[in-house]
Amino acid sequence: MISAMRSKFGPAIIFGVMGVIVVVFVFSGIFTQSSLSGGPGVAGEVNGETITYSEFSRALNQRVEMLKGMLGGKVTDEQIAQFRIPEAVFQDLAQRKVMIQMAKKEGFQPSPEQIREQIFKMDAFKKDGRFDKMQYKAVLAANQYTDVRFEELVSQDITEQNFREFLGQLAFVSDREVDSELSRMKTRAKLKYVYLDNESVRKMLPKDLKAEEQGKALNEKVALLSKEIVAALAKGSDAKIKDLLKEAKIQAKTSDWVSRESNVIPGVGSVRSIEDQLFALKKEEGVREFSLPAGTFFAMSVASEAFDPSKVTEKDRSETLKKLQGQRQQAVMSEFLRSFMKSAKVSRNDSVVIEGKGSAVPITADMDQ
Repeated sequence: MISAMRSKFGPAIIFGVMGVIVVVFVFSGIFTQSSLSGGPGVAGEVNGETITYSEFSRALNQRVEMLKGMLGGKVTDEQIAQFRIPEAVFQDLAQRKVMIQMAKKEGFQPSPEQIREQIFKMDAFKKDGRFDKMQYKAVLAANQYTDVRFEELVSQDITEQNFREFLGQLAFVSDREVDSELSRMKTRAKLKYVYLDNESVRKMLPKDLKAEEQGKALNEKVALLSKEIVAALAKGSDAKIKDLLKEAKIQAKTSDWVSRESNVIPGVGSVRSIEDQLFALKKEEGVREFSLPAGTFFAMSVASEAFDPSKVTEKDRSETLKKLQGQRQQAVMSEFLRSFMKSAKVSRNDSVVIEGKGSAVPITADMDQ
């Protein structure tokens, strides 16, 4: 299948375009001592090729560090288990192994000269601005790598990049698709709205309710208020809404221009989950009610503005094209990965991945996906 596509699209694969390699998955962060956990063992196998404890540990540490950045600098063992981070990391590593194996089979691996050229570009191995062999050996030794193993990692990364670029060529986006997406993104509206958040309504409930009664009471209160809000909003009776929701300090408001590019409404947050319905609203349709994760959103169209092609800049077109290409490339890559993984033989060592033990024990036959 891939060979046939290569014949059709040609071998326009660009080697060495990454500049200084920072390999996503295993390779990134290799030059930090904190990423080294050490320990013997095997985390799993993919078509007979091992995922070592060192590979898995390094990738897991990187994922945890990323989570720390997202969660304010602290991640507990309970959170790691709850989000099933080790399992997700192993799955990523397994998918990458499968992809590289397939890419090698199809001839996407680089030549020794291309590997050497890539290594020479890496700042970690430079001294006074030039590649230094002693520096190269010292950095690898400090990070517990042989030059053979390190060059294999570089080869894998270039192989993966070449394969991704090839698949990217399949993600063609037409001018018509760009125009359609611009129209979708640039269409905008002004809305008159009321946001009835559940927390505010809960504060309006009787204080002596039992815990098991609160859910039912909340739903009944929201249903009761909803009827009155819809009627008052349709009549333009802002005073009635203000009086009705005085205890919750909620009022009817009118938004600025809202679009899919700028879909955050003050006091409500992102309305991405309902944006298609919102931008389809017509003035004559009156008030619509929408369910959001934390409450109920009532909205009616005040004004709308259709896409105007004359206002589109070259930057708009270029950015839209890149976005669509990226989405399509990801879809193509995901489809290939699903296909490859179906026929792959993957085993996971749960004593390493789940229990966190860096020791060689039998690999489990079944992998929990």
